[in-house]
Amino acid sequence: MNQTQIRRNVIARRQGQHLHSYAQVLLGWRGTMACEFERESGNIGHGTVAIVPDNAPHFYNGLSEDSELLVIDLAPADPYIQALEQACNLSLKESVFQQPYFLDLGTESQILLDFAAQKVCQGQMSPQINCQLVSLFLTQLGQMSSRVTPPAPHRRLEASHLNTYIDQNISTALTNAQLAQAMHLSESHFYCLCQRQFGVTPQKYVMQRRMQKAQFLLRNSHMPMTELAAEVGFAQLSSFSRAYKRSFQHSPSDVRRKSR
Repeated sequence: MNQTQIRRNVIARRQGQHLHSYAQVLLGWRGTMACEFERESGNIGHGTVAIVPDNAPHFYNGLSEDSELLVIDLAPADPYIQALEQACNLSLKESVFQQPYFLDLGTESQILLDFAAQKVCQGQMSPQINCQLVSLFLTQLGQMSSRVTPPAPHRRLEASHLNTYIDQNISTALTNAQLAQAMHLSESHFYCLCQRQFGVTPQKYVMQRRMQKAQFLLRNSHMPMTELAAEVGFAQLSSFSRAYKRSFQHSPSDVRRKSR
C-alpha cells in the first residue's frame, strides 16, 4: 500500500483477528462492532473511533447485521502524510497513534463522517477528495490528542461515584464521553485523571469493574454462562471468556469447576 486511503468495511456479523504493519483509524458509521486490543476493549458505533497503531493485534466482532465502518489505512511512507505532519508540526506516531484507544467524535466531526461515508458509498471518492478527508480527520484527531493536558495535581476523581455509575450501567457499553459526563468533567480531563489516579485508561478501568463482578457471580451464583456474560456487558460468550482469561489467567469455566 503506497497511498493512505479511506474505505468502506462492511462487518455485519463477521468476527476475526487482524494485525497490520500500518496504522488505522476505525470510524463507526452504522450498527455496532466490538473491538478488543491486548489491554483495551470497546464498542464502535456511529461517531465512535478506535485508534489502531501499526502492529497492534485486535479482535473484531460485528454485533448487528448493519455494522459497518469507514477505515483510514495509513500508508507508512505516504508523501502526503509526511507533508501533512510537517505542515502541522505534528508527529502522528507520537501523538495520535501512540497506543490503542477509543474516543468519541464531536458533532462537527460526525457531520464530516457522514459526508465521507456518502462519498465512499456513491463511488465519488476521487484522489483529491480522499486527500482532503484524510487531512481533515487526522488534523482533528491530532488536535484532540494535543488538548489532553495534565490536570491540576490536587484534582482527584471521586472513585465511589465513578464505581457506582459503572456498576449501575455495567451491562451496557460505556463510552469515555458518558463516563466523563457522569463525573462532570471534559473527556480529556477525565481521561488524564483516570490514568494518573488509577494507572489505567477509562476503558481498562471499566473492564476491571466488569471482571470483578464476573468473578463474584461465577463464585456465588449458578447463572448460565451466556447470561452472566451479558450481565457484565458482553454480547458474545467468546469475547467474555477472552477478557476474563486476560484478567485472571484462567477461564471462567475453570472458576465454575472449582466452585462446585
